[in-house]
Amino acid sequence: MDTVIQFSVGQFIAVILGICGAIVTISAAVTVLIKTAQKIKEPEKEQNERITALEKKVEKHDRFFDNDNRRMIEYEKGSTVTQQALLALLSHAINGNNDEELKKAKSNLEQYLIGRGGNVNAT
Repeated sequence: MDTVIQFSVGQFIAVILGICGAIVTISAAVTVLIKTAQKIKEPEKEQNERITALEKKVEKHDRFFDNDNRRMIEYEKGSTVTQQALLALLSHAINGNNDEELKKAKSNLEQYLIGRGGNVNAT
């Protein structure tokens, strides 16, 4: 066990340079692997951002469609009430004896307008 290992200065420098070369090579390989992984994930990140932006846009359009749908339903209700009132007027003009139908149509029209927040002067 008393064997002495001797290195020359050149051998010692060669070992140190070999170790440094191994460290540089490994770090370069790790850097290449990290950059490759980032490049692979980049389209996914870009795609996720685009999908998020499109989802926000779709939500905005859904709110617009919901508002428009509610408005269209209200227009249909108003049109129905107005047509019933017009029909009652025509019936009264033809027969002259549909006073109750006219009163009912007037009441329905008033209720509709009051429900919408319209200003109705009942007489």
